[in-house]
Amino acid sequence: MDIITLTLYVANFFAPACFLGFAVSLINFNASAVEPLLGVGGRFLVNTIVGCAVMVGGLIYFGQDGKMATYAVLLMSVATTQWVLTKGWRVAAAKEALQVDHQLGK
Repeated sequence: MDIITLTLYVANFFAPACFLGFAVSLINFNASAVEPLLGVGGRFLVNTIVGCAVMVGGLIYFGQDGKMATYAVLLMSVATTQWVLTKGWRVAAAKEALQVDHQLGK
């Protein structure tokens, strides 16, 4: 395998993690509730690192790349990381409190 083929293989191996990290980082689920821990660039970096680690873990565990189970774990791990970085538990609590206040007529 020459250097160009190896470079393309590595780039294509990590492409799903980079794309998912980028796409999820642009989405700010809690724009009005709380301030995220990091900006868009920081969330992209953390999500991409987590995604790349999952891809390598899937390669080690299964012995080959491209398994759907690896992609499922990739999606769940990046989504969980994004939830933590955007303080998703606080958003859920704030929305629940607003619903209770609305039902009570406040």
